Amino acid sequence: MGTGVKAGEAHSRDPRAVRTRARLAEAFTAVAGRHPGTPVSVSAIVAEAGLNRSSFYAHFDTTGSLAVYVLEQALRAISEQDVQVRLIGAATGRDASRIVLGHILDQVEGQRTELLAVFGSADGGAATARFGRQLADNIGYYFQRLRFAPTRPPGELATTAVFLGHGLAAAIVDWLTDADPCPRDGLVDLLVGLVPSWVDSAPR
Repeated sequence: MGTGVKAGEAHSRDPRAVRTRARLAEAFTAVAGRHPGTPVSVSAIVAEAGLNRSSFYAHFDTTGSLAVYVLEQALRAISEQDVQVRLIGAATGRDASRIVLGHILDQVEGQRTELLAVFGSADGGAATARFGRQLADNIGYYFQRLRFAPTRPPGELATTAVFLGHGLAAAIVDWLTDADPCPRDGLVDLLVGLVPSWVDSAPR
């Protein structure tokens, strides 16, 4: 099972390709939202999007690969929201971390059926690595926007972003695939406790 958009389209800036991927992602989210816990079919997605199957397969190889794409887009939005919350002081420190981690878990839980198919497949390791890279990129973006560079060595920031991103991804995938997972709020508390204290102390 593939774990991402097709290679030729992964970074296409063609407005038509961007619009098509957005329509497919929106359709996937809408169909999954109406039928939680039920696998989302390609037929249902293209019908919702008003596209044909060839349009789907020009960008994604499976519904699982689309699910990972939807997750990546959501993570970018969650990251931006987290930064804005911290910049305006709506939430700070551990409280802000608890909020953003909760949003990530809720997004994963909302896509449970398709993501289980991806992370539980033979390609699950590659999908988890991709998930970790996206989280690491988000954390790096957080460090940049909140101006950590003057207070922490660049190497420390880069290593911390990778360490946290891939560690969070592995923990979340383990939670998702566990037959008897801990409660969502319990996992949030555990993850928040593992974040280095200086990460929650944004420079003024």
